[in-house]
Amino acid sequence: MEYRILELLKDIKNDINNKPKEDKWLDITQASNYTNLSKSTLRRYIKDGKLKASNNLGKTLFKRSELENFLDAN
Repeated sequence: MEYRILELLKDIKNDINNKPKEDKWLDITQASNYTNLSKSTLRRYIKDGKLKASNNLGKTLFKRSELENFLDAN
């Protein structure tokens, strides 16, 4: 019962913050379209340590929430 209450509170908090419950992964083309930044600019920000990305299986992936945080900070 206590676990269920905690889960409901997390859901309410997510709803209040208007953040999706599931953080979607975007490839570099999708991230470029989402942020309106070029792929080379995104790569430069990764290299400079300004933007986090995952490079699994030879594919650069970004969490949408990381992109939103980056755009909000800049």
